[in-house]
Amino acid sequence: MMDYMKRGFCTRCNTIRNVKKTSSSKVITDPDGDRRVKQTRLYHCAFCKSFVHRENGNNRAIIKTGDRFTPRAKTIWRTIPGDVQLKIIKTVWCTRCRRMTGITYISARIDTGMLILTGKCSRCGGDVARVIEND
Repeated sequence: MMDYMKRGFCTRCNTIRNVKKTSSSKVITDPDGDRRVKQTRLYHCAFCKSFVHRENGNNRAIIKTGDRFTPRAKTIWRTIPGDVQLKIIKTVWCTRCRRMTGITYISARIDTGMLILTGKCSRCGGDVARVIEND
């Protein structure tokens, strides 16, 4: 993702210039098995493209698999790679918004061999669900 910031001091140009912001996300697994997204923001001079500044964002949890996951659902969810988990969470169809959205307040269970994630739409708060079939 690329974004423009107002101004920043470029040490290569030795002046204040427009600064371009790029951000990246990386999935990290905690010792307890929960996965987190680590965000990093880099700022570069819009004129000469040299590095200006770096910010490490908050490590936010993708999903805390505590009370709202059944034990079997928790073990299946943890076998899914972190970047795939992130895609699953960000691509849920909301019937109220009538568009793709994210899911929050997630709970999971196993039904007929499939992992079923239920929760709330991140935009309107309506009920949403995502079914992950067994491969």
